[in-house]
Amino acid sequence: MAQATAAAELLAEKRKLRKSLFRWDLIFFTVSAIVALDTLGAVSSQGAQAIFWLVVSAITFLIPYGLLTAELGTAFPVEGAAYEWVRLAFGHLAGAVTAVMYWISNPVWLGGTLAVTAIAAIDIFWGAPFGGVAKTGWLEFVAGALFIWIAVTWNILSLRYMKWVPNLGSIVRLSLLGLFAILVIATLIAGKAQGSLGGWQPTSGVFISVIGVLVFAWVGFELSTNASEEMENPQKDVPRMVVFSGLISAAAYAVPIIGVLLVVSAKDLTNVGSFVAAYQTVVSNVLGGTGANILNFFVGLAIVFSLLTSGTVWLMGADRMMAIGALAGSGPKGLGRFSKRFGTPVPVNVTSGILATVFLLAVVIVNHVYSGGNLALLFSVVLSIAISTTTFSYLFIFPALIVLRYKFPNAARSYRVPGGMVGVWIVGVITWLYALAATVFSLWPGLLTSTVTGQAGGVDRAPFEITVLVTMGIVIAVGVVFYFIGKGHAVFEVLPGEAAPVTPEMVGVHRS
Repeated sequence: MAQATAAAELLAEKRKLRKSLFRWDLIFFTVSAIVALDTLGAVSSQGAQAIFWLVVSAITFLIPYGLLTAELGTAFPVEGAAYEWVRLAFGHLAGAVTAVMYWISNPVWLGGTLAVTAIAAIDIFWGAPFGGVAKTGWLEFVAGALFIWIAVTWNILSLRYMKWVPNLGSIVRLSLLGLFAILVIATLIAGKAQGSLGGWQPTSGVFISVIGVLVFAWVGFELSTNASEEMENPQKDVPRMVVFSGLISAAAYAVPIIGVLLVVSAKDLTNVGSFVAAYQTVVSNVLGGTGANILNFFVGLAIVFSLLTSGTVWLMGADRMMAIGALAGSGPKGLGRFSKRFGTPVPVNVTSGILATVFLLAVVIVNHVYSGGNLALLFSVVLSIAISTTTFSYLFIFPALIVLRYKFPNAARSYRVPGGMVGVWIVGVITWLYALAATVFSLWPGLLTSTVTGQAGGVDRAPFEITVLVTMGIVIAVGVVFYFIGKGHAVFEVLPGEAAPVTPEMVGVHRS
């Protein structure tokens, strides 16, 4: 009886969903998710080797990851898809930890590196009128809180009407990156470039330093599948979304990173400000004076808007995943309620905003009390937390491909990873190893190198490790608590309409 009630409640909430996403919506949605401007500085700060490892990771991680998402997204096109893949493969406990990690990492990111980068952009492009937002604690918090709650408000409103956010966000950031490329070329022609692409030869030390941020930069293919039941035709559109958004995203990272390295001298590369500083440099080089000041205003606005749409898009996907997880038995049922008016998970949306605001407050306090207003030092800690909590969730998502092929061999798959089970194992293992490496080296930067006990991102090792490891432990603990809270209303079977299509093999999933 409890099972039937829980399943009925889950299906009742899903009936509030509306078909809103078409093929190009999915492509723009995914580009907004993958191409995040806050990671451009973190990658380019590693110097010319960043280009080498960007290309290697695109071939050996992004492509397998896309193949994996295309199969799972078409075989199991359900709301909260990434959670459901893990639940069906490994059970509710793994599902709960995955959902919480995937979800909480986004308020941390929104109130952390996204807000920090947006504030840095405001200071660089609009610094004179405000006197420097990052230098004034209360103003930094107000600006960051406004940033957060605009994103939350956009998430609460109906996806049918708010899908313009990722669509316009993608257009703005691609236009911004295209303009940057033109200005870089003009700077090179004028002979004013101060950087170079020398020293690109790979080393293990830089790979260890950059692997976490590269995986963090590439992930996002599966995000839109968390709204699968709001898609018009996921079986056809998800594989095409993977192809087009993957190609666009690869170019959108390679071009600006090369541009940053060409125009900014190696000594001036920083994790938080490299991209915005490079943009300001090329604008001044090409236009100078009044023209630069006018363009800087619009460039700063475009950067802040692009960062805001990145956070909004990730909340759209992650909040839906957590809501379905809560309804299916991996969290408090109240978090899973969808608004009948908007078709969005309002309780999770609001909770995300509260968490992001609390994290922002902690960031501001640490920035002004402990790091003397040095955003670069603070950025490294916040980014490590965001990366490790995000990539940890993929440790269950990626191997779900292998397990679900064995558990549900007859499920209809409009797309299959090529190479049979050998191909499935190769894709699943490679992506899992990348996620593992990204998690480990984000939690302990410099591991396996001579800097293993030295500073991490300019921060002393002990406070750095205490901060990131304690945060990781707390988030995992929340996932375990959510598992026990949700046991009373856990759904164990695959419900009608949740798979494509439901077959006899997809009923009676083992209890966990």
